[in-house]
Amino acid sequence: MGKTSYHLAMDAVIDHYLDSGSREPALVVFQTDGGPINKLAAERYLCKAARLPLFWQFIGFGDAKSKQFDYLRKLDELSVPDKRVVDNAGFFHAGSEPRKVSDAELYDQLVGEFPKWLVAARAQGIIPAGGRTTRP
Repeated sequence: MGKTSYHLAMDAVIDHYLDSGSREPALVVFQTDGGPINKLAAERYLCKAARLPLFWQFIGFGDAKSKQFDYLRKLDELSVPDKRVVDNAGFFHAGSEPRKVSDAELYDQLVGEFPKWLVAARAQGIIPAGGRTTRP
């Protein structure tokens, strides 16, 4: 049916976070059933957002064999520090029937990379070293 404007959604999340005045780390759950309409813009937003206390967990819904999810895998694997200061994204494929994903697996997939990002973000000064965070 078409593609999603990842960059517009990412821009709205970034604006909302900045407007909130928060400095606390945030986990952004980004759900999609397809690839972006503008890959370059999506990559640029993810790379710029790497300097903010935002971690993007991308979740793909649909056929695991679909090439549309290749781009999400690419975003998850963008090089550090060449493209972004920290690895600020993860990806997992929830399949065509996401209700079949167990609660435990869903939780592990949603927050699996988040603690590593917290450590890297603190090391880069993105999150203050003494900053309070809640555990996922």
